[in-house]
Amino acid sequence: MEAVVFGALQGVLEWLPVSSEGNLVLLMVAWLGLSPSETLRSAVLLHLGTGAAALAYYRAEVVRIALGVDEGYRRLRLLLMAMTLVTGAVGLPVYLLLNLSLAQGEALLALTGLALVATGLMQRGREGAGRRGSDELSWAEALGLGVVQGLSIIPGLSRSGVTTTLLLLRGYSPSESLRVSFLISIPASFAASLGLMLIEDVAVTQASLISVSVAALVGFVALGALVRVAERVSFWKICVGLGAVALLGLVPGLLDRLVA
Repeated sequence: MEAVVFGALQGVLEWLPVSSEGNLVLLMVAWLGLSPSETLRSAVLLHLGTGAAALAYYRAEVVRIALGVDEGYRRLRLLLMAMTLVTGAVGLPVYLLLNLSLAQGEALLALTGLALVATGLMQRGREGAGRRGSDELSWAEALGLGVVQGLSIIPGLSRSGVTTTLLLLRGYSPSESLRVSFLISIPASFAASLGLMLIEDVAVTQASLISVSVAALVGFVALGALVRVAERVSFWKICVGLGAVALLGLVPGLLDRLVA
């Protein structure tokens, strides 16, 4: 039962600007009595499922990127490779040295939420806001995305939250911001999960297979729903809504400390 619940939570939380690792760590510690290090390993492993969900959802585009069907896709392929390398270079030492408290991650999540809300309010009523597409992605932006994605290994800091915020602040449309954020999550998710299995010698159990499978199925449905919403809702409303969700993501940690 726990495997299904945690897999379903990962499938939903991965795409929202709340920390899936942070919330899953809190729940696993409280529910299963596991140590924070054990729960962090389990949470990272679940990214295999949501990585597979993103791969399935964007399968046609992933094939075009892999084959480099035109100059734009060849350039995007190079940018994705660079982002993934930067993510690994930042994320691996952070993971190995991870004695950061959840409160530190929550402070960063609060800043992410406030930045999203502020961006939305500033863009309200502005015509033409958020019109950039992925073909305009610069090398500096790609490297910045790689850095913040690597830092999102910190429990409490949302990968989708920080990458989407950065793209929105740079003038990308909500749908393009989500698309790029989710595309760059594919190689990062597989690399993080497979790297964890090698570094930590994580055993693949029946429960972990169930969790990963549920995360993939739920993640595919949740990803499609979020993309459809982004295509239909005004830019500023997307920003404010995602910011509010990010700030609400702080509630479990606050409640945990109040109860403790």
